[in-house]
Amino acid sequence: MRTIFQGKIIAAGGFEPDTAEAILESGIADAVAFGRHFISNPDLPRRLKEGLPLTAYDRNTFYTFDAHGYTDYPFDHENALV
Repeated sequence: MRTIFQGKIIAAGGFEPDTAEAILESGIADAVAFGRHFISNPDLPRRLKEGLPLTAYDRNTFYTFDAHGYTDYPFDHENALV
């Protein structure tokens, strides 16, 4: 892709923290987008930065008309820096 496209490349789709880091380090992409993990981890940037565990997402709650599964996932207060 880089040989024909000179702009920034954002990779998305099924990345875990380690695979996201690997694709950035390889230079294949300039940024990684997270969708599912952002839903289940409202504090995802901090969790990634600090190497904290991720809360698993529940696919059964995707595309529903309810707040369950979208706004009820917990922040990781236990591991928060003070």
